[in-house]
Amino acid sequence: MKHIAVLATNNSISSDLFGVLDFFEYCNVLWQYQQQHQATPLLHCYLVSPDGTPLQLKQGVSLPVQPHRWQEADAIILPPAYAYNRAQLTAIAAPSRPYLAGLLAVAQSGKLIAANCTGTFILAASGLLAHKRATTSWFFKDAFQSLYPDVHLQLNKLLVQDDNLLTAGATTSNINLCLAITERLVGEQFARQIAKVMLTDPNRSSQIPYMDLSIGQPHNDQVVKQIQAQLSKQLAEPFSLDLLAQQFYLTKRTLLRRFKLALNDTPLNYLQRLRVEHAKRLLETTDQAIEQIVAQVGYEDVSSFRKLFVSYTEFTPGQYRQKFSQEGHFNCCPVS
Repeated sequence: MKHIAVLATNNSISSDLFGVLDFFEYCNVLWQYQQQHQATPLLHCYLVSPDGTPLQLKQGVSLPVQPHRWQEADAIILPPAYAYNRAQLTAIAAPSRPYLAGLLAVAQSGKLIAANCTGTFILAASGLLAHKRATTSWFFKDAFQSLYPDVHLQLNKLLVQDDNLLTAGATTSNINLCLAITERLVGEQFARQIAKVMLTDPNRSSQIPYMDLSIGQPHNDQVVKQIQAQLSKQLAEPFSLDLLAQQFYLTKRTLLRRFKLALNDTPLNYLQRLRVEHAKRLLETTDQAIEQIVAQVGYEDVSSFRKLFVSYTEFTPGQYRQKFSQEGHFNCCPVS
């Protein structure tokens, strides 16, 4: 039997805790089914708290923890915790400090340590991700890069392994994280079997197609906010930095400097992101021809826009439509 310790805190996200526990229980059910109920459980996944007392989660749920030497587990999981802004992300590792010394010892032993979403901030705070490849939720990329510039962030990946450290993206990537842990502890064949049972795509490998390119880092520059609004209204119009600067009574140099400071981007790159995002929405919700969509976002050459689209999404427009089209509306629950 393999042991998996989940190093939780009172700030851990409850759905992630239950999701991880349930996933490995499903593994045990499948294993016992395959062995005609003759085998002992395959995996033992359990919760740990920093001080050994029951967890008191934000929803008012109390969860028992296991008095176990978690450093002896075969794999360690750092679950996500609640954090929504830079200040909270900066302080997110504080409740997990009692774990950090043990984590360093586990890392030196070569055992698997895994984290996803905001749990990657906790792992990074331990210092274990320094000069390592990792990923995290794309939504928090700016905060992560600012806080941990020595981590080689790979946002194009849904899942990244560097030595014995395994990181994954936002909330639902915890299933892919559990699949990866299962593959490493049990084997690829069983991991693929449980993926099929749970209707999970084990080949989902990139976050990029899911990114909302219109979301930028928050800032307080009111002029830049006005420029952003102006650009969003003029997607189909030719871009002119000179004209944009004149409209807002700025020099080009000042405009570029303020835009860079506020958004860590240039006006043209920001406009391109808006154009690609608008094209994505049209591909998802309309049956318009690619040529019509390209014209609506300010391009005449379909080939040029296709290259731009691929660079931002890793799909051609046609491939993106095939994967994400909702036949004109968002329909999460189609009725037969």
